[in-house]
Amino acid sequence: MHILRGHEGAVYSVQFSADCKTVLTTGNDNIARMWHAASGKELLALRGHEDWVNSAQFSADGKTVLTASLDKTARLWDATTGKEWRTFCGHEKSVTSAQFSADGRTVLTASYDKTARLWDVASGKELRTLRATARSFPPMARPC
Repeated sequence: MHILRGHEGAVYSVQFSADCKTVLTTGNDNIARMWHAASGKELLALRGHEDWVNSAQFSADGKTVLTASLDKTARLWDATTGKEWRTFCGHEKSVTSAQFSADGRTVLTASYDKTARLWDVASGKELRTLRATARSFPPMARPC
């Protein structure tokens, strides 16, 4: 068992790579970190976000990392070098999560601005914006 030491505050998400050799964490220190699962050694610190990093995930092939942040962006990183190579900008509020499509060609982001946005990975262009509609829900029962 290892304690992964490096984040300077709360840790928000954690994920294994598909081969279970690498662990990916995010936190309120504005950094996503990659760790060697067997040794607990930090491999990379993905620096560039200007606010807390809410979530991160590996692409299916493990070559790319996708992060989502309170800085209103999602970013793509090279999982080998840690170099940022794409930023998805357009949300008006914090990006709460981001996901790769199964084929890795598109990214879907969700935000507190009540939108989900679909992005082309190759060009970085926004393909579509999905907006929440106002709906009335019945009041929820209060728990005991």
